[in-house]
Amino acid sequence: MWLQELGEGALGHLWANAPAVVALWYPLSKTLAEKAAWEFAEEKGLDVVVVNPGTVMGPVLPPGLNASMLMLLGLIKGSTETYENFFMGSIHVKDVALAHILVYENTSATGRHLCVEAISHYGDFAAKVAELYPEYNVPRLPKDTQPGLLRAKNASKKLMDLGLQFIPMEQIIRDAVDSLKSKGFI
Repeated sequence: MWLQELGEGALGHLWANAPAVVALWYPLSKTLAEKAAWEFAEEKGLDVVVVNPGTVMGPVLPPGLNASMLMLLGLIKGSTETYENFFMGSIHVKDVALAHILVYENTSATGRHLCVEAISHYGDFAAKVAELYPEYNVPRLPKDTQPGLLRAKNASKKLMDLGLQFIPMEQIIRDAVDSLKSKGFI
């Protein structure tokens, strides 16, 4: 099985260094779960279609915040973390829901579907938050916070081809901040 392929040494190293890699556990768990789904589907002859959302923001429904909304909240409160090892693929929670409906209802949808409004640097995102909300202490970050990352507006071409029109990053940020305000987080 794929988990055994990692080996006890690799898993032991991750466990021993958990504080250093804790931010990687969530994406790792999602990757391993998807891999298991693909293996199961192949064994059973099932068709699988996957929607992989990026940084999901927008109206807050549960009482707590997800990692994406915590990142935005930290930025509004002045955090200077640049998230160097993560790309910024903002996506509105409503678009994530629509993407799932589209791939479910469209028989031509196959494989994996990246679900992001665009791929940008975290510095781009921080600059947009600062522009929209000058009343907050949003730090000015370097423009290229993820060296080597190429920005892209059509990273989710497969979903666009199915008809999804993404909510722009500016509106994603506005809806997210409005929700943080209404829920008393800021």
